[in-house]
Amino acid sequence: MSVISGGSRNTSTSSILKRISLKTKLFTERSPTKVRFTLPHSQKVRNILQSFAAQENRRDYESLVCLIRDSLLLDEDLTSLLSEASECISILNQDLRLFVEAILLIKWVDYSESVVSEYQSFIINLLSAHNYHAKLAIDSLVYKFLPDPEEPDWENGVPNLKDLQKFVNVHCVINMLINIIPMSQELLLQSLISNYPYLKRSSHMHEVYLHNILCILDYRPQIRGDLFHLIFSKLVLLDVNAPREDIERKENEVEDDLFKFDDASQQTSCDKMKHNIAHTLDICLYKIFNQIMMISHESGEFNWDQTKSLYQDLLVVFDKVVLPTYNIHHVPFVMFFLCSLKPTIAEAFLNFLWRKVCNPNVPSIHRHSAVSYMASLVARASFVPLYMLKGTLQEMANWIFAYMATQDGHGCINTDIRIHVVFYSVCQALFYIIAFRYKDLVNKRKDVIFLENLNLGKIVTSTLNPLRVCQPAIVQNFASVARTYQLAYCYAVIEHNSRNIMPVIYQDDKGSVLISNNILDSFFPFDPLVLKRSKEIIEPIYLYYKSNAENAADDYDMVEKDDFLLYGTSPGFKHRN
Repeated sequence: MSVISGGSRNTSTSSILKRISLKTKLFTERSPTKVRFTLPHSQKVRNILQSFAAQENRRDYESLVCLIRDSLLLDEDLTSLLSEASECISILNQDLRLFVEAILLIKWVDYSESVVSEYQSFIINLLSAHNYHAKLAIDSLVYKFLPDPEEPDWENGVPNLKDLQKFVNVHCVINMLINIIPMSQELLLQSLISNYPYLKRSSHMHEVYLHNILCILDYRPQIRGDLFHLIFSKLVLLDVNAPREDIERKENEVEDDLFKFDDASQQTSCDKMKHNIAHTLDICLYKIFNQIMMISHESGEFNWDQTKSLYQDLLVVFDKVVLPTYNIHHVPFVMFFLCSLKPTIAEAFLNFLWRKVCNPNVPSIHRHSAVSYMASLVARASFVPLYMLKGTLQEMANWIFAYMATQDGHGCINTDIRIHVVFYSVCQALFYIIAFRYKDLVNKRKDVIFLENLNLGKIVTSTLNPLRVCQPAIVQNFASVARTYQLAYCYAVIEHNSRNIMPVIYQDDKGSVLISNNILDSFFPFDPLVLKRSKEIIEPIYLYYKSNAENAADDYDMVEKDDFLLYGTSPGFKHRN
């Protein structure tokens, strides 16, 4: 037919099915040459559909489908089409799926309010009569959450009024469909999963899609756990593909400004990450932080019940998605921010992590990660009060002594890190917290007595020799604090260890020979955040390392670099000579 752009095509059903894919249609640019839609005379649509259902006239049916798909529809055209289609709802069964799909492909959110209202009514009436079109309809609605590639970014991450109204119209239909057809809730989850943008898609596409998923939480809170699982699985994937080293290297690149001019895009580039995936992650995390504030501060006041429920949902996702993913440094700040809302949440989170550490049925790598989260949170969070800091240290010290007691009966103790990885992890966490937060622990005499009662000297001189295994940066800073306040004498042990450095050679499960330096790795998830937008939210509740030997000017400089950038594997300290 002449109305089909791109030349003559086969009019068989199979060829139409191939051309009418919803996803293909979404990401295909609109044809620049569309003809004006002319609807067949009144009642002709019903006759065409009935004739096709009776297998009498396929050509007119296929021509009608192509006409709807390829024509330029004005408001009055779509109104007429919906009016006739509504009269045919009773016969729109699975045999007429192509006709239904052609109507669902229409970008109805771009039309006038009256047309949008009529379209919404048509979808609801259609699915009320034929719920087997539910998946097709849900998919078409979810596709509306994916912006066209040429659409401009939102200013400051806030949708404009036009986009906002479009999304409200789509969510209105989704909510009504779930109320009418409960099974469509599961279809919605499946569609959201299958259509989530690939990690290398534009930041704006991720932002718009995430915005709409978060909107679903407002009217479907019962599936919040499933939606959070989806969101954080994708955020972790972005995090893994945006290593801190790559981000810093990209940010430090010097661009050639010779042929650049001052324009609007350059003026707004100051808050944009040069690393594309990092920029996407930054935008998404910023929206998550704002969503947490909206839920926890409903009507502008802190709502404890809402916050407690939110914490429980996020904790499940953290346990299943975030904690098992090793060495990520951006997504964990969601829990950091959530803990800052109330000390009770921070205490509950620390207790959750500590139970992980103490549970022998949990894999060692997860126990190591859990204690690293504890150490990093207690060291970096300005909202962690002194009693919580001291309680964490006491629990760790008690566990260390209990573990050492189980080893005393052995004639020869193996200091292989693979055997005692949890023990060494807890020791490193203890040393790290003391070296980082010692200023808060020596203000009063009773606080110094508390540190003395931890009996750190016995830990340092243990036959398990934790100073040999822990990160040198942590050992050096802990040793300096311990000597200054006469908590333990570490330098003799450190000197002995430096003269007895021997690699460990072993075979893995596959029989490969590996060589290890027997040094515990340093994974501290709350090291300084390098994402620009998200950092603005975290900065007021974050502690940077300040050495006792530095003056006030040095302290300010430390806030900017935190020593971490000087030592890529250092957890925030610099070595002392």
